[in-house]
Amino acid sequence: MFYRSPEKSVCADVIPFYENGTYYLFYLRDYRDIKNHGEGSPWCLLTTKDLVHYVDHGPILERGGADEQDLYVFTGSVIKSKGLYYIFYTGHNPHFPALGKAQEKILMAVSEDLLHWKKVKDFAFGAPDYLEPDDFRDPFVYRDEKNNQFCMLLAARSKSGKPTNSNGITVRATSPDLYHWTLEKEPFYAPNAFFTHECPELFQIGEYWYLAFSEFTDKILTTYRVSKSPRGPWKTLKVNTFDGHAFYAAKGTFAGTKRINFGWDPIKNGETDDAPWQWGGTIVPHELVQDPSDGTLYVKCPQAVLDAYRMEKTLSPWLVVGKATSSQNAFALGNEGLSIVKLGALPRNCKITCDFTLSDDIGVFGLMLRGSEDYSRYYAVKFEPKMNRLGFDRLPRHDGCLHTEVDVERYCPLALAVKHHLSIILEGSVYAVFVDDKYAMCGRCFASSNGNLSLYAQDQGVVFSDVRLWEAMEK
Repeated sequence: MFYRSPEKSVCADVIPFYENGTYYLFYLRDYRDIKNHGEGSPWCLLTTKDLVHYVDHGPILERGGADEQDLYVFTGSVIKSKGLYYIFYTGHNPHFPALGKAQEKILMAVSEDLLHWKKVKDFAFGAPDYLEPDDFRDPFVYRDEKNNQFCMLLAARSKSGKPTNSNGITVRATSPDLYHWTLEKEPFYAPNAFFTHECPELFQIGEYWYLAFSEFTDKILTTYRVSKSPRGPWKTLKVNTFDGHAFYAAKGTFAGTKRINFGWDPIKNGETDDAPWQWGGTIVPHELVQDPSDGTLYVKCPQAVLDAYRMEKTLSPWLVVGKATSSQNAFALGNEGLSIVKLGALPRNCKITCDFTLSDDIGVFGLMLRGSEDYSRYYAVKFEPKMNRLGFDRLPRHDGCLHTEVDVERYCPLALAVKHHLSIILEGSVYAVFVDDKYAMCGRCFASSNGNLSLYAQDQGVVFSDVRLWEAMEK
């Protein structure tokens, strides 16, 4: 369901484009092996009609040489105008600053069919003197119908002289023809909060406009701001992210009325649980859900992905620890101490669904995944209702002094005495959690690919119901 590129490479930023029932997912491929593949990254192309089955067309925008601006073909956007397709992308060469050249410039390629692209060699758009020349990237180009012009949003950094490293701004340029661009000196968005606003994009749902971007200064995630005008002012909402840390550089496209976001769930160094997160990973799609009352954007799993798991597996409940009762696939756990209900072995790739209802918000509860028989080893989708938190925990932890191993977490408020719905997709080391068609949390679990599924609660009253386990069935 979730795509990772071949040859042990990884997928980084996705640039989605939708046309005639097909998603064209351009993505940055990082080979992670300079010795055998050389330096630099190209744009590759995936196509899919259902977000389940993918065709990888390989590189369609090759990296340049060591002496060219686009040694690394970094993020941009795709737009169609007068029957021709345009890619605007970041040409990145980390060796250029030492030569007195700008590390990043905006470059262009054109195509008649989305598959075969030609770089426009005489086009290059760089930062002016008042912006940092080495952080000028991620062009998002769109058409401004009202003013009959094209616009380009860019991630940039000001030379403000402020005693802070948070000089990231979003700037805007305009053009009558896609070839000649004029940069507006006044920033499009300047919150004085982040190093850069990577991968900016602008879109509208109903009466609200959204400015989405990714930042690695604070939480390292994709966030958004909202306004009733395409020029702002931009407002931060309480729920202003699509996922946690492990869903980065998300960019979206409309498929009819649906807005589908594509981010990457990063790998870790050496693909081990205790290691640092790395750049690039596996592509995961999310569908956005708007609350029209205030513009808040929530997230759900695309229905096509959920529907691909259609072969139900039998669960054999076994009450293992503490106080728990069961009746017709409903399990009441808590309220004091630890309670565990083992439900059986998990396939490596599967979907888990269930409902749950809370009677209080005192303790913690969740699902143990890939657990050992004695529960000395497991991963856990862990809810802490009194903290409004959803996290991913595990045992054993790499540091015995830590009370939790939540390297991914989400704000996730839960009402009492209300039935909530949970879906979890496991695919190899990737997990994706979806709660109530509102909250999503992606991450990784490398150490174990097998083990048991269990329900658990500690000092928490909760009833799980309609617990089901599914495997994918090929169409």
